[in-house]
Amino acid sequence: MIVLVTGASGGFGSVLGDTLAGQGMTVYGTSRQLPDRGGEHPFEMLRMDVTEPGSVEACVRDVVAREGRIDVLVNCVNAMIIGAFEEQTVDEVRALYETNVFGVIEICQQVIPVMRRQGGGTIVNMSSLGGLLAVPYMSAYTSAKFALEALSEALYHEVASDGIDVVIMQPVAMAIDRPATGAHLHVVTRAEAGSPSHKMVARMARDTAASRLTPEMVAKRVAQVITLDRKPLRVPMDKAKPLTLLKRLAPQFVIDRLVRGLAQGGPAEDAASS
Repeated sequence: MIVLVTGASGGFGSVLGDTLAGQGMTVYGTSRQLPDRGGEHPFEMLRMDVTEPGSVEACVRDVVAREGRIDVLVNCVNAMIIGAFEEQTVDEVRALYETNVFGVIEICQQVIPVMRRQGGGTIVNMSSLGGLLAVPYMSAYTSAKFALEALSEALYHEVASDGIDVVIMQPVAMAIDRPATGAHLHVVTRAEAGSPSHKMVARMARDTAASRLTPEMVAKRVAQVITLDRKPLRVPMDKAKPLTLLKRLAPQFVIDRLVRGLAQGGPAEDAASS
């Protein structure tokens, strides 16, 4: 099985690549910048910047030239900003969408013709609780995940007759040992020190540290799903399971209470799941 994992230079993407390679799959990971040292993972890294169409096309063409096919595409590439709706600039939101939405569209559009020619394949898009619940101070991120879920669901119906499966993974905060902010997440530039936006970052860091869900657990679930004969459209994990039912059945005041808890110090979603 030939697997292409975007955003595999660190975080969840690198764990997923290790897991799939460990199960005997041929894995290619992608990163905007290739590491100075090679051989740190049991899979090859290729350069791809999902915000550059030429880079995406070249990477897909390279994999097909080497292997003749791409059986599975897993989109782990992910960016995140934290900030109140009025704090974030349009440029900051646009940049996030370029990676989390338009970048995923770009890579899917390059890979779908390959899968169609070979008679099938699987596309896995990594969502999160942010694709289920709009969270204060995370409007850019959660709206992008809502968009990703809608795009994925529409694509699921469009390509089913071509033998192509589309799967939306919905993990929650994963216990990844890394700084609260960094390349994967930053606070918007207009957020003042001590603002609710900065407090949200601190809450997310606590939730990440306390999470029962590890990247290895999610990676094993992805590995299981892509080998199923009949693949589900959505795969909620941990707290995403009850939240899915809550969103369908609970009255709005219950949802409001849940969201206020997130904004005032309750559990927060660490959407940096890649």
